[in-house]
Amino acid sequence: MIRPVVRRKMNKIIDAAADHFFEHFTLVVANEEHEQRTCFKTRHQVYCEEMGFEDARPNRMEFDEFDEFALSCYIKHKATGDCAGTIRLVMPQHPGQLLPIEQNCPSAIRIDDHSPQRYPRYSICEISRLAIPKQFRRRSSDNSLSPVTGKSLNNGFKKDKPGRNFPYLSLSLYFFAASICVLRDIENVYVMMEPRLARSLRILGIQFEQLGSEIDYHGKRAAYQISPVEFMQQVSPALQRFQRKIMAELQEVPNFGAIFRHQPSILTKINKEQRAA
Repeated sequence: MIRPVVRRKMNKIIDAAADHFFEHFTLVVANEEHEQRTCFKTRHQVYCEEMGFEDARPNRMEFDEFDEFALSCYIKHKATGDCAGTIRLVMPQHPGQLLPIEQNCPSAIRIDDHSPQRYPRYSICEISRLAIPKQFRRRSSDNSLSPVTGKSLNNGFKKDKPGRNFPYLSLSLYFFAASICVLRDIENVYVMMEPRLARSLRILGIQFEQLGSEIDYHGKRAAYQISPVEFMQQVSPALQRFQRKIMAELQEVPNFGAIFRHQPSILTKINKEQRAA
């Protein structure tokens, strides 16, 4: 339980972080080919070059079969135009399309009642491939953060000094994804997450339900589930204001309605380019 005085301090810090975020960053829904390539290149930088989680690709773009039915998003740094962090939403539409967690980590979910197999495909989503490039992890406000979660690699979220470890880039990406899930009427969202990040988000009022024990999947991870509507309802008033600003930004995205329609995949084109190289 967080003391009221600490809660008030946290809310002030969150409000300040939100103002800083929208002053320096903007949100991008990767509808266009060049935007999708930006996401794939950022993922390659983090997952292949910096962390070695995946093999390096000749075209320096990291993608897989799940991107055929996924929507990618990213945060753009206004001053440079660089990608400051990316995330994807894997949204299956028919029984043949599995979530990454179902295919790659089936043992991570131990609670049958919460298995994605129990729900219609169109009502589930997995948030994955969250990646924050090194140059943004190492900014003064994000020093020593995980490249995949944006969470401090040192101590957990400090209740007495919450501004030091506030994971605002990763939190912004999660809010970005959750907002799209609400607009898409997706009821159940899954994510493989570092338990440390889940604990930090819990302090902020965001309650992911852990579905099984930790497993070794690119480090210690556990499977979590949350309802996007509950996600929005759980957070503190300061974070609700932050989320409303994100929703307002989404409404300004050109052709935002395009995310509700199937977008032609660029993966076939990229694969052809790679074979021709």
